[in-house]
Amino acid sequence: MKMLLIVFRQSTVEQIHALLKEYDVNAFTELHNVAGRGETGPNVQFFLSPGTNSMILTAVSEQLAYRLIDGFTRLKAEEGIRQQDNTFPLHVFLLPCEQVV
Repeated sequence: MKMLLIVFRQSTVEQIHALLKEYDVNAFTELHNVAGRGETGPNVQFFLSPGTNSMILTAVSEQLAYRLIDGFTRLKAEEGIRQQDNTFPLHVFLLPCEQVV
C-alpha cells in the first residue's frame, strides 16, 4: 500500500474531489484550514480564507497510487496552462503505508 498526502488550496477542493472520484477513491481523511508556506507562497490561517490549504490522506494500492499521481500531474499542468503560470497550488507526496491495526 501507499499513502498519498495531497495538499491543495481550499478553493480547488471541487477539482481534487472530482479527480478522486474519477479514480474511484472513496476512502480518505480530509483536514481543513492547514497553514504553511511553500513555493506557491504563504497561506494564512483564517477560517475559510481563500488562501487556506486543505490536506487529504488516502491509503491506496501501489498501482492506484501511481495512476492518481499521473492524474494529479495532468491536473496541475492543465491548470498551469489555463492560468498562464506554473503556480497551481497542489502538492502530492507518496509515502510507504502499512496497516497495522
